[in-house]
Amino acid sequence: MFVAILGIMISIMVPMLGQHDSIYAARDRRNAQELASTCMMAQAAGLDFVQGDSVTDTVRALVSGGMAAQGALKGRMFAVPGLSEEDIQGASKYLTIQNGELRYSNGTVAHVPGDLRL
Repeated sequence: MFVAILGIMISIMVPMLGQHDSIYAARDRRNAQELASTCMMAQAAGLDFVQGDSVTDTVRALVSGGMAAQGALKGRMFAVPGLSEEDIQGASKYLTIQNGELRYSNGTVAHVPGDLRL
């Protein structure tokens, strides 16, 4: 009886082991989408989190957050708190900076060697 139950449990678990990478990639893509969205909303409110051409510095600024000082959204906090360094690095693979805006890309962004972005 025990062997039968163990066999069923193993047959359920083995296919899930191959999905490990896709689970993390989905998490990284979702974090990147949230970061890009928050950055655009903050820019509309007058906050600029974009740090030159550095995606990781921009993401770190978004994690720290900031508050709008004027306009209709005065006092509104813009942040994506709770991201670990691993989350920041993972999300950065799906982000790029174009024309001073943080942009999401569905595929992994190809970066030029020596570029500060990941």
